[in-house]
Amino acid sequence: MKKLFAFISLFLLLSIGSAFADVTVKKLADGNVEVTFFYGNPRATEVLLAGDFNNWQNGAEAMTKTDKGFTITKTFKATDELRYK
Repeated sequence: MKKLFAFISLFLLLSIGSAFADVTVKKLADGNVEVTFFYGNPRATEVLLAGDFNNWQNGAEAMTKTDKGFTITKTFKATDELRYK
């Protein structure tokens, strides 16, 4: 029974741990910032970005698939506060 529990726990941990999200911010010379959103999930076929910058419109920002995951880069004012999912 303990072996089965350990196997299931390890399987769930590896399944959940395979998705990874990250955000990087780069300052631009004009005072704006370039924000890159990244989502890595090998099982995803499409990833959409919604936030206050697109009025939370589902599907308004389709991320581009790369060999490592999905990414999208947008430019904002350095003073903007972003909420997204």
